[in-house]
Amino acid sequence: MEDLYKGCLKASKELFNLIHTPMDESFYLYEGIGAGGDRSSKIDLMAEEIYVTHLKPFGKIVSEESGEIGEGEFSIILDPIDGSDNLLSRFPYFGSSVAVKKGDETLFSFIVNLANGDYFVKYENCYKKGSLTTGRTKDVRLNRHSKVGLFEKAYANPDMVEELKKESLKFRSPGAVALSLAYAPYVKFVLFKGPLRAYDIEAGLHQCQTLFVFKNQDSIIVSKERDIFERVKKILRV
Repeated sequence: MEDLYKGCLKASKELFNLIHTPMDESFYLYEGIGAGGDRSSKIDLMAEEIYVTHLKPFGKIVSEESGEIGEGEFSIILDPIDGSDNLLSRFPYFGSSVAVKKGDETLFSFIVNLANGDYFVKYENCYKKGSLTTGRTKDVRLNRHSKVGLFEKAYANPDMVEELKKESLKFRSPGAVALSLAYAPYVKFVLFKGPLRAYDIEAGLHQCQTLFVFKNQDSIIVSKERDIFERVKKILRV
């Protein structure tokens, strides 16, 4: 897993540098529909190519853009650009996520915020937050001072927005599910309501295993605080 970690770091640094130089206008153009059902821009496909180059020695890649690539004992669930609409809008909340599975078990996850260089990696006894720009890492610790939660797809769930408001539960809706799950230890809660796809959630849920987690066919709730977790579950009516 250490070599896989190094591969993810190399790929994310390469992509980070590409994104943080002036992007050519062609990067914004759409080039078809990806395997996940969303439109794929040129930068989505370039990001996929970078990750495939570094990760294909480790197993079969299952990418949001091109579907299955290669073969191997492990399945690597890849979202090359998580929050690609944010990237194309130059809104600084977008990244990549990688989850490695053997059968039904997730063994490794890596999520990077390509806007600021934060990354999160979890495998075996390692669970670290690092920085692509400084090279420093530290253990992920719970933030006991968080003031807001994250509600992905809030725009599609106005009734729940009103319920959260009544409960005085402040939130933001930044638009990148894997990233929001990676930041779960630092915020008050993470809520997602909508279609669940492996590309969006596998890596993030692996990193939330020590928190309070609820998941059904179309919803995810995560919180480090039991009281907040139960209050949000009540709003979701589950």
